[in-house]
Amino acid sequence: MVSKRHRSPSFPRPGRGKEGELRLGAMATHIDAEKIEQELQQRLNSRMDSVRALVKSRTSIANARAALQEAEDEDTRRYQAALSAGWTAEELRVSGLPEPEKKLRARKRAARKPAAAKQPATAGEPAGHQ
Repeated sequence: MVSKRHRSPSFPRPGRGKEGELRLGAMATHIDAEKIEQELQQRLNSRMDSVRALVKSRTSIANARAALQEAEDEDTRRYQAALSAGWTAEELRVSGLPEPEKKLRARKRAARKPAAAKQPATAGEPAGHQ
């Protein structure tokens, strides 16, 4: 036979005391909402600091890429200016100034061909069975 659970009189049911503090029988446990909020806010601030640092890093990378792109574009213009001034690509290469690296251009994908139409049924076979 299963006995019913009884609460011991030394452990009364939890209830609310003054100002919403949690009371457990003779032992009063005060939950300091402000302290909990401050601790959680500190954890959140720490997490946000890591994201701020990541954003700063990513911004730095983006700026560096933009500066590199600008420098490469300027290099290409100046190389073309040297060719226009009468230098040959061979003369510049022998002097240690090779042609600027060509940028890889994204190719446009060819349009997909439509799926092959179903072959007509051969004599003696129903359509769709091959």
